[in-house]
Order: sequence, then C-alpha cells, then structure tokens
Amino acid sequence: MENLIFSRKGFDSSAGHGYSPYDPETRKYVVLPIPETEKREAFGYRDMMLSSDALPGLNASSMYELIQHPDLRYSSRAKKASEGKAHYDPVLGKPEWLDAGPDFGVFGQSGAAAGHLHGHETGKGSLFLFFSRFKPLPARLHKLDPEAGWTEGVYFLYGWLRVGDVWTLPEQVPEEVRRFHPHGTAEAFRKKNNTLYAAAAELFPGSGIPGSGYFPRLKPELQLSSSLHKNRPGIWRLPALFYEEAYRPTYLQKEENWLQASKSDYYVQSSARGQEYISKLDSQSRDWVEQLFRSAYS
Repeated sequence: MENLIFSRKGFDSSAGHGYSPYDPETRKYVVLPIPETEKREAFGYRDMMLSSDALPGLNASSMYELIQHPDLRYSSRAKKASEGKAHYDPVLGKPEWLDAGPDFGVFGQSGAAAGHLHGHETGKGSLFLFFSRFKPLPARLHKLDPEAGWTEGVYFLYGWLRVGDVWTLPEQVPEEVRRFHPHGTAEAFRKKNNTLYAAAAELFPGSGIPGSGYFPRLKPELQLSSSLHKNRPGIWRLPALFYEEAYRPTYLQKEENWLQASKSDYYVQSSARGQEYISKLDSQSRDWVEQLFRSAYS
C-alpha cells in the first residue's frame, strides 16, 4: 500500500536532550542523529566531520564539536551524549553538512514503530517525509525579529524517501548497508519487526528528483509548527486535506485536537511521542507533495 508518512527523527528532549541547529539567516541546518543505545559498531559524533560551511560563522569540525560549542548552549546531558555513538538513521544520501559518509537512501525501523508501519501495510511507493525540531542559532538575528523568537524550537520537514524496496531479511541487505546502517546489521535483525525501506530511483516517475534526499534549506514552506503559537511547537498548521477523515494521520485522529485556521488550513495538536504519522498517498496528497517540492526548490 502507498502511504504518506510524516516521520519524526533526530535529536529531541529525551533522545539527545536537545534539538538540531539551524541558521535563521541562511536557512542552512544540521540534523543531529539520536544517540545509539545498542552495543554495536556505529559512527561516533567525533567521527561525523562537518563541511567547512555547514553553519557559516560557527567554528566546529565535527558533530561532537558542534554540540560542545559554547555559543549553542546545549545542556550537560546533550554534551555527554555527544561523547558516544550516533544512531545515524535515516540515511538519505550525503547531506551537504557532512564531509563524508554513506551515500545511499535507506530508513530503518524496528519494534512497535515498525509494527505500526507494517499494520498499515507500508510498502513500495510509500513516501516518508522526515521532520525534526530545530532551534535557531542564538544571536543571529535582532532580538525583535520574529524569527528569533523560536526559543523552544520549531518543527520543519527536512528530507524524504520514496520506498523502492522493503527488506525484512538480512540476506536482502546490500553489503554497504550492512556496514553503515544501524538497522542493516545481523544484530539488528534479532529485534522484532526490523525492517529497512530502500529508496526508489525517483521521487515520482519522470520527476527528475532523487528517491531520497535532504531539502537544501529550511524554507518557511517546510515549517510544520504554527507561527501563531510560537514556543508551542507541537501545534502544527497543516493543509485542510489532512483534516479530512480519509487523510487524517495516525496519532492525529481526535477531532477535538483540530481547529480550522482558514479555508485551506487547520491547526492541530501533534502527539508528544509520535514517530510515524501515517496518511494516504493518492492523487490529492501527491498534488500537495509536488507543490511542496516546487516551493522548497523555488
């Protein structure tokens, strides 16, 4: 079945004890992967080397140095987490903020979250839109600039993966993925429901857009959090399409959590711990996705 899934990934208040940074002037950003909790080979935050212009004006050569940077004011718990290994997933190709690393498109899930995807028959043709909570770099804007007011962070869509293959057995997984993806190892397949979703060649046939990737900048069109509810980032503003019963995402089913904002939009209170918000991918939702990509790349 072809689903449209809003998938929350990256540093948060419990997994990492902080949020990923973005520059409100250039709209450039870095997604911080959550800490690895399993005892297995993984990238260390010290190993994840940043490109020289990942966040202009901020001197940090690795993700470890970024999290340790005094200007970003990460908590002691976040700094402690950065001393260990990273659960680098999803891999959506090589992001512009990293100097090196895997260059495939694969997302993995296991346990109850994978069971949720399986229960909704998420398969080939499904589209993941990944989002995370980002905080603006301090002191980049005037204190009266509205963009500087997101002191509690703001949710943005940052990447995508259109499913080309689904791997549920270790022998299906290519060698490169086994080596570099946390859900590709033999150990990972000992966990319940371990599944990898590999990217298709294109977003949509004939689109010319890769099947997975990172949006180049966090443009306003990619923002989920409602600007009128600043510093309550869990309140989103979504197109009215997603209020319709047929498209209302899982974890957002309760009608009382929705409020009409305009003819074309609704406010909705998102779930605090939801990971995979599953909707339907058909001609109507595809039209919205295509418009989203036109806006993101205009």
